Order: sequence, then C-alpha cells, then structure tokens
Amino acid sequence: MTERRDGFTLLELVLAMSALAMITAICYGAFHLGIRAVESGERAVVTAQRLRVATDVLIRQVKSAVPYPARNRDDDVYPYFVGTATSLTFITANAQGGGGGLARVVYQLAEEEPCTVVPCLVLKETPFFSPDVLGREPVDNDPSLTGVDLLHGFRSLKFEYLMNDGAETEWRESWDGQTDEMMPAAVRIVVTGLPGLELDAWGQEIPVMATAYGENTGEVDDDELGAPADEGEGDDGGGSGGGGGPGEDDDDGGL
Repeated sequence: MTERRDGFTLLELVLAMSALAMITAICYGAFHLGIRAVESGERAVVTAQRLRVATDVLIRQVKSAVPYPARNRDDDVYPYFVGTATSLTFITANAQGGGGGLARVVYQLAEEEPCTVVPCLVLKETPFFSPDVLGREPVDNDPSLTGVDLLHGFRSLKFEYLMNDGAETEWRESWDGQTDEMMPAAVRIVVTGLPGLELDAWGQEIPVMATAYGENTGEVDDDELGAPADEGEGDDGGGSGGGGGPGEDDDDGGL
C-alpha cells in the first residue's frame, strides 16, 4: 500500500490559479469601469457649468439687444446688428463690465488667443462707440474691444437668426441690419460635441425682446439721430455708452 503525501495535485493548482485570475479580471474591470464613470461624471459637471455660465451671459445680452442706430458714409441710418454663422455683433443694454449699461458686444468663433482650448467662443465688449463709428469702422479695428474665452471644448458652433416681418418667419444663417433694415426676432445657437453631455447637439433659441415683444420690429429712422459728425470727427469711438446716440443734444449742454 502506497503512502499519500500532503499537498495539491497539478490539476488542483491549475484550477485554483484559473479561479484567481478570473476574480482578479472581474475586480479590475469593475474598478476600471467605476473610475471611468467618475471621470465622465466630472467632465459632465464641468461642461454643464461652463455651458450654463456662457448661455446665461449670451441670453441676457441678446434679450437686451437694442435697435441702436448706425450711420454709414452715405448718411443712411439702420439698426446695428450684424451676424454670420460663426459671429454676431450688436448693441446691448446689459453690459458685463462697468456696472452694466449700453455696450457693443462681439461673439466670435476663434482658434487663437484668448482661447484656452481651440476652438472657442470669444466674447468681446466695449462701452465706446458712436453711430458713425458703428456704420463706418470694421469691428476688428476697434482697440477697445477686449476678448475672453466664454466657452470651449466643443466640436462646432453656429448662429442662426429668425426673420419675422409679420407675414412669415424664416431662420437665416446671416443677418445684416443695413440690408434688412431691422433686427432679427430671435437668435439660435447650436453647439455640437461638448464632452460629457448625453446629447451630441445642444441648442438654444433666444428672443430679441425689442423685436419679438416690442412695439416695433427693431427699425430706426433718421429722427433718432442728430446731424452727422464732421469728417474726421466722431470716428474715434470716444463716445462712451453710445455717444452721439438717440436722444442726445448736439450742443454743449445749453451753456
């Protein structure tokens, strides 16, 4: 009769190591899945916070857009509002800096400074403008415009503009107050590819209160402006908060 020795057989060792490997793989998979879920949740929270801040600013300023009159070199007066698929500029009554008030704002898709991640949506704002400057000088030539990175991390961004002349409505990819002679009834922004969001595309329609709910359609006329500035005067953008705008006297305060 043979004597049995204490220990494990080769088959028992193989089975034990296989079971240990399976348990390790399951634990690693669960741990890795948990880490990814936490990271995804953190990205979603950060993205939602940045999107909320950006849209709060955009909604307030677009809703407060005013039909401020601009005057071109032919002395034609029109409401200042210019928009493309990747940028828009207008006069708002809800400025971010200087305690509020009137300001010219520019929203622009950019791939350079001040972007922290490209592409980004840049907000530029200045309280210095006048009807003649608005109608004659390109926006990019204004040195008083300072930009900040309002939103980044997306794949694409576009603006659309609602045309409402009382008879029909139509969404457009661009808007020119000088050509259309009025302001849009609403602005729509569509952003795609924001990390962490369940939907690939996010959109928001923002009504322009002066047009959508006002007594007019954002039109202006010559009666809202004084006499044109002399050649070489008033084009330096020195008017703060819309100097030379509607309702202001052209004299020296009656002195």
